[in-house]
Amino acid sequence: MNSEFAPFSYKDNNLFSQEFDDLYSSAKGAVEESEYVFINGNNLHNRFRELKDQTFYIGEIGFGVGINFLTTCRSWLKNSQKDRVLTFYSFDKYLFQLKDFKKILDTYPELKEYREEFEKSYPKNVKGVQKISLFEGRISLNLVIGDINQTQEYLELIKGVDAWFLDGFSPSKNPDLWSKKLFDLISHSCKRHATFATYTSAGTVKQNLRESGFDIKKINGFSNKRHMLKGISSSGQKITENPSKVAVIGSGIAGCLLSYSLAKKGLEVDLFEQSDDICSGASSHELLVAYPRLSSHDNAFGRFNLLSYLYAVNFYDNLNSTAWQKTGVLVLNHDQNSNKRQESLMQHRFDKDIYQHLSPEEASTISGISIDLDGLLYRDAGYILPRQLCEVLIDSPNINLKTSSKIESLSRDQKITSFKIGSKEYKYKNVCLSTGSDTSKLLNIDGLSIKRGQTTHLEKDRNISGINLPICAKGYVSPLVNNIHVVGSSYSDLEHLDIVQEEHLSNLENLKIIHDGAVAVDSGKVGFRAVSKDHMPMVGEVDGIYINTCHGSRASISAPISAEIISSYILKEAPPLEIRELQALSPKRFN
Repeated sequence: MNSEFAPFSYKDNNLFSQEFDDLYSSAKGAVEESEYVFINGNNLHNRFRELKDQTFYIGEIGFGVGINFLTTCRSWLKNSQKDRVLTFYSFDKYLFQLKDFKKILDTYPELKEYREEFEKSYPKNVKGVQKISLFEGRISLNLVIGDINQTQEYLELIKGVDAWFLDGFSPSKNPDLWSKKLFDLISHSCKRHATFATYTSAGTVKQNLRESGFDIKKINGFSNKRHMLKGISSSGQKITENPSKVAVIGSGIAGCLLSYSLAKKGLEVDLFEQSDDICSGASSHELLVAYPRLSSHDNAFGRFNLLSYLYAVNFYDNLNSTAWQKTGVLVLNHDQNSNKRQESLMQHRFDKDIYQHLSPEEASTISGISIDLDGLLYRDAGYILPRQLCEVLIDSPNINLKTSSKIESLSRDQKITSFKIGSKEYKYKNVCLSTGSDTSKLLNIDGLSIKRGQTTHLEKDRNISGINLPICAKGYVSPLVNNIHVVGSSYSDLEHLDIVQEEHLSNLENLKIIHDGAVAVDSGKVGFRAVSKDHMPMVGEVDGIYINTCHGSRASISAPISAEIISSYILKEAPPLEIRELQALSPKRFN
């Protein structure tokens, strides 16, 4: 799952790839070369100024240290309108360590403000897609890390690219980045009349580009390079218009996140809620702890949990709301299974970038209470306040909230979904069910079940009031929020919403692993969770209707990336995960 960092050195003071025996950029200046070859080669200054579409899409082969990306950020922010979005897809085998990135970029003061913004959300060295929002949402970086022979299938998901940067190492040193197969996929991703530019004019590159559907032109190269290539896709796709309105059913965390994502992309959203207020179901708890359940195995489950965590943290950070409390989360090593998981994770990462091991003494210092167990600290994790978060998410002129709206008679016919609320019928081309445990009342889906969860609210007490962050073991305990500590959560098959004393007692028994002292119960909260057989969310399409459910007790982590997946499907954009993970999320997987 982890990716090695870029192996590099310096040759005559120029950044040099040890693996590919080639310079990362021209010795005459990386920023100048990027401006000449890729910005001017694709006529981007003018195209940014004259852009009529909501979004401009750029693809890149060879992210390197990010010079092309940051140079493009500079041009975009100076030339485009403030309500437009740049979506930048880039592929590379490696990522540079942050400390090396900072040192290298120190030599390019003209990119200082763009580099500093990127550093705040610098990617992790993990394989797969990392979607990172920058500059208050004006730029979205989709960085795909891994060997191109494994990652190039992600190109099958990309549509409507306006311009391509072909910036791999020399064709003679790294031929995989210049193959006919790769260029075919790039051509398929292009909008009609999309452009490309590259620093090389090698014969095999010209031939492969022509055979893949590009009209090419040889022009003067940068500095001492005689020639470079630029051109236009002659076989790109005509992009259809985006839908104008989408119906989202359910105003819990999943539904509000999806509504936010769609509204930010310019769509009007009708958000339906059967209760008289938002956040009335499982999302109505005082808080939701936000941390990942990681696996050392690079399977769909492991990669989804890691990438959804990274995506969620970046999303909440950019939201700039007090509904997100980035306190860190401490996960204690409390039994044989947790010990096995912890040992496996520690063997796979040593950099303390995603998690770090704490001794009991260190755990006590950081948590604010006495802890007898060691554990892992997820420093970027925390908790969300669901009600406050949902209010922030749907505060948009593009979102029309419709409460007291119980959906009935949901059906799909000839690409139109219809349903009734009372005697009134509604029709939409795109409808998404973010209805949690009520999903099965509207649609028959295999593999979905319902589990009850009860949290226990503790009175403020001096023995635990010093807790600084959520602490998890068999259960969890929260810091003081609204004058209570939340302890959770039960997991049962009971089918009512009444408080059950036995479940309080079970929560308190689990709390003893963390804190074995006297506490007083103030109250509690009960909700129903939708869960799948394999404990992965259900995110995708069934019979023309989109599904976004089965987040279980992990909605705070899985719902942000799931919202982006659904909005990507609706807008025909590339989702922020690769094909394997998308298939593992499909609601059809249990059919």
